[in-house]
Amino acid sequence: MRKAFILGATTIITLGFSNGSLSAIAHANENISNEITGLQVASLTEDASELILEVAPYVHKDEQGFLYVDHNIPQDIYTKNEVDVLEESFREINRQVENGLVVVNDDLSISNKSKFQAMASASTSKGYTSKTYWWGIRATYTDSQAKKAIKQLEDASDHEQTLGTVLFWLPPVAGIAGITGLYCKNLGKSMKSHNKGKGVILDMTWALTYKVKSR
Repeated sequence: MRKAFILGATTIITLGFSNGSLSAIAHANENISNEITGLQVASLTEDASELILEVAPYVHKDEQGFLYVDHNIPQDIYTKNEVDVLEESFREINRQVENGLVVVNDDLSISNKSKFQAMASASTSKGYTSKTYWWGIRATYTDSQAKKAIKQLEDASDHEQTLGTVLFWLPPVAGIAGITGLYCKNLGKSMKSHNKGKGVILDMTWALTYKVKSR
């Protein structure tokens, strides 16, 4: 039976904090209803929706508020969409739920449980504002933030030694081990084409797939 986890080597869908020594929690209760927010799939291109829609029917929250992946998810969907990485991310989310740090909402978005934690988390990401979901992070950029992010992405596409700098402008699912110059080039082009003067919204998944929309 596959169980739900969080925090892969290149995928960090945390809310900016963790606390102490935590035990892993993974519940796979097939009797719980599936409530998700529809959204995302894309690799070096940009179609984050397909991946999310394909995996979403197998993602649930149990009665204790823990995320898990159904044991009956087809193997081809599991392998193609790197669901093992998603399960790793669920593990960390569930640890934080167990310790009262976060709560999984009915739409499967993830919220800090206290105003203090929310403020601390927000202060760590000055390049955009964000909201965390089971599938990853939705980052919202103003026009000026989008332009700065695009400039950093363009620089990183030409000079890969600057990849560490660009991470400030991307959701924390974007671990540097999964980012390349080509990835930065394509993402920068997509953000530029969608910025109509009001900024953009970037949905980035556990597998570093993304979708960019105009605000």
